[in-house]
Parts: sequence; structure tokens; C-alpha cells
Amino acid sequence: MSIVLRRRWSRRTFLRAAGVGASSIALAPFLPKPTAEALDGPKRLVLITNGQGTDMTRWRPSGGELDFTLSSLLEPLAPYRDRMLVLDGVDNEAAYNGFLGGHFGMSSLWTGVGIPAGPLRDEGVGWPQAASVERRIAAAIGTDTRFDAFYWGTWPVAVSGPNQGPNGIAYHRGPDQPIEPVLSPDRAFARLFDGVTGDATTIERLRVERQSVIDLVGGELTRVRAELPEADRLRLDAHLEGIRSLEAKLAELHPLCVVPAAPREYTESEVHDYRLHPEITELQFELMAIALACDLTRVACFQWPHSEGIGNFMAAEGYRDFGSFHTSAHQMSYEDIDGVAVTDDERRIAREDMANLTRWRAEKIATQLLDRIAPEVLAHTLVVWAAEMSEGGTHSNRNVPIVMIQGSDFGYFRTGRYLRWGTWDPIADFNQYKGGVPMNKVLVSICHAMGVEDVTTVGDTSIEGGPLEELR
Repeated sequence: MSIVLRRRWSRRTFLRAAGVGASSIALAPFLPKPTAEALDGPKRLVLITNGQGTDMTRWRPSGGELDFTLSSLLEPLAPYRDRMLVLDGVDNEAAYNGFLGGHFGMSSLWTGVGIPAGPLRDEGVGWPQAASVERRIAAAIGTDTRFDAFYWGTWPVAVSGPNQGPNGIAYHRGPDQPIEPVLSPDRAFARLFDGVTGDATTIERLRVERQSVIDLVGGELTRVRAELPEADRLRLDAHLEGIRSLEAKLAELHPLCVVPAAPREYTESEVHDYRLHPEITELQFELMAIALACDLTRVACFQWPHSEGIGNFMAAEGYRDFGSFHTSAHQMSYEDIDGVAVTDDERRIAREDMANLTRWRAEKIATQLLDRIAPEVLAHTLVVWAAEMSEGGTHSNRNVPIVMIQGSDFGYFRTGRYLRWGTWDPIADFNQYKGGVPMNKVLVSICHAMGVEDVTTVGDTSIEGGPLEELR
């Protein structure tokens, strides 16, 4: 189906568009949204969630908004610094409007609602009565892909079993509809790639589609050129040169979708083995990168263990084997655990372990996910990594750590910035409000960044709505 462009051009409108530069992004203001996306590629969203928080005193960057230095915990992401927004002072406010809060911030983080009372666990909690934010986005951008969204994770994320419930699940399809991620790489592979081939036919179809868009754009801009004053035609000629450059690149278009060999099968006991956690994480990230390149989904969600994972946790990766994940996190600030006093040395070790774990996660995100996503895909992708609480020992949902990474051509947020709100202290203040901003506003901003611009609130309407304007 051909697209006919009908638009009255004013000199001011044209120059505003032309001044962006001789690239495909600069052409976008000339085009209807579907045509511009066909030229540039669709936007994609990656959400990454972990439980238990971190050591905020080690997580925080130093310096100001633009001259900040990443902390040692975030240093593995340094190659992406100019595309980053580090958010310090965002409160998972919705968790405080629900039942108990604390442990149950995981299900509040992306839904923006509190957790109600219900039949789950000994505490008597229920599932959130709302969908998580990626469901709105998937409904808008995921209708043309095999999966409107896909969910990966590592054990002990699950909807049932010991210590499960709303403290264990980050993503939700709707009220009382938790989404259990695929925890085994072989099962994720089977679901994703059944019948999928990354072959020459796919690449040729993509080349033809993009060539047709370029032909359309070139013809329209050539027509517009005749309507402009002579002084303005030089800028348009730069755009036309950009189109010719894009045509040349099409001749070099290489396969993005290369289906990998299937991972080996994992038994249930292996999926539940913390010693295999690094291996499973890497395989899951690899599958995420390939699924995005194959356009099997444009919304990719991942979840690391929740706030009460029990088991010796990755001693080889810096999280020392002197207690359980749950216990170590609590030793960060608790005076005693089950009546046994916590020593200052144990508390010091626990905080170092939480810091080591955060750095390990940053390394995996950088080297096993971001570095593996095809540059053409990553350029149009927004990655958001957040925890549902700030400090495991305090169970505080204030000042949750958030890192956003925007692709080079995504073009929505002003990146390369460290933004901080309020004066929250991770130990002294615990759950006190200290001038932070609500996560709900970040959720609205994510919707707008993904093109879902009619959203004004996400989740609890008693919490301030609208986007977080400082991000733009």
C-alpha cells in the first residue's frame, strides 16, 4: 500500500526539521509516524528487575548532573555512560499504599499500585490489581511480533512455593494475573525459536521494505525542494545526500537474526542450583539479544531473584558463602536475626557482598546483554534496570536504584546525566520521605518514550501523575 504525503510547508517548519542533521532521524519530522519507523526501525523496551536492593552508599555516583563519575558498582556500564540516566531519589511510593510494604515492593515497582490483603503467604497478601507498565506498551508496539512481550528470569522467581507471592513477581498481565518468567534457557529457546529461521529470504524482505521507504522519502523531498526558497535548498540537499548514503548501506545489510544452537536441557534441580545462576543468566541474556534482533518481541523483561531467595548465593562471584542470600541481605542493618546478634564485622561483610552482587549484575548487563544486542537494534532500544527496594536490610522502598540506557538513535531522553532528588539516607532514614519523586512518574515517562503518549497516570491515581519532566 502506498502512502501519500499531504502537508503544507512553512519555511519555519521546514528549517526546524532540516536543522537536525543529514540522517534518517532528521527525516522523521517530514513523515507520518509509521513511515518514519519503517525507515529508522521500531522502538524496543528492555526491563530488568532485581530484588533486595543494593548498598546505596556504594551505588551512588559522585559529582554533579553532567560531570558525574560512576561508582565502582556501576563502572562496568561505563562504555554506555553518555547514553545513561542514573536516577537517585525515586521512591517506590505505591508499596507504602499497600499491605505491609517492604517485602512486597517487587509487585509495586512496575504496576504502580500497592499490594492488597489476600490469601497468599502467612501474612495474608494478594496479587496487585493492575497490569505492569510493559503491558500497556506491548499493546501498542507488540502486535506485529510473535510475542507482544517475553519474560525471562532466574530461580527462585515463581508464582508458587515457599516465600513466593507478590514479593517474588515483578510483572503482571492484569489484576490477579502474575506473569511467571521462563526460568530455563532451553525452555525459553523452545518457545521463542520454534519454526524461526534467520535466512537470506528474511534479509531480502527487510532490504526491499526499507528500499521502498527510501524511494518514497526521496521522491517526496525532491518535490518539496521545488517549493523552497533557493537559500533553503542547500539544507534539503544535505538530506537527499543522507538518503543516498542510506541506499548504499542497504547493499551491505547483513543478517541480524541468526538463530543459535539450542542450549542444553536443564533439570529442575539445576534450575534451582545457585551455582548455575551465572551460567543461566548469561544464556538468558543471549536469548534476549537474539529475540530482539529477530523481531520476535519488542518488549523484553528479565527478573533476578526476589527479596527472599534462600540458598548460598554465588560465592565465586563475590557474594561470600557465609550465609543465605536472605540472611546476608538482612545482616546489612539488622541488630539480630532470629534472636542471634549480628556483629559489626558480619554487617560489614554483608554490605560488601550486596555491593559485589550489584557490580556482577552490571557486568552481565553490559557484556552479556548490551554488547550482544546488534547495534542496529540497540540504537532504537530503551533499557531500564531497577530494584524494588533500596536496601535489603531495611526493606525500604525509598530511593530505589534505577539506571536507564537509551540507544544512540532513540532520541527521547537527555542522557549522560546523574539526577538526584531529596536527601534520603539508606540507614538513618529507613522509610521516611525525604523529598524523592514517585516511581509512578517514571512509569509514565517510559510510556511516553515508547510512543504511548496518551498515558497520564500509571497505577495508583492518588499518587502524583504525569511524566517526570526532568528526564527530558
